[in-house]
Amino acid sequence: MSETPKVKVFKFKEAEEFPAPPPSKKVSRILVDPVLGSKNAAIGVVVYPPGEKGAMHSHDNCEEYMFILKGKARVVREDGSIEIAEPYDLIYAPLNAKHSIENAGNEDLVFVWIYVPPGEEKKIRERKQKK
Repeated sequence: MSETPKVKVFKFKEAEEFPAPPPSKKVSRILVDPVLGSKNAAIGVVVYPPGEKGAMHSHDNCEEYMFILKGKARVVREDGSIEIAEPYDLIYAPLNAKHSIENAGNEDLVFVWIYVPPGEEKKIRERKQKK
């Protein structure tokens, strides 16, 4: 007989930190992914200090969703167009859509990232192995 699924609460304060390699100062925490029990998504939180800029990139294996919790994000698209996202705004990057995220303010930019399906978060986990 199979076990009844149970709702889980993943505590932010208990999630492992994954600092990006220098010169970046951003820090990610993976809240849930296949390593922690999820089958269909990977979800985490990242903090970009003032001045932090992510590289232009895309994902060929997942869609990415970014939900802004604090601060202002400058969303830069491959065509050079820019849009500002603020708290409670959602950024959606479809498969293969080039984008970069920059902190557009004077305080930390904090957002939840979601990869569907999971897999891209493995690059974040690998940061610990490279040290």
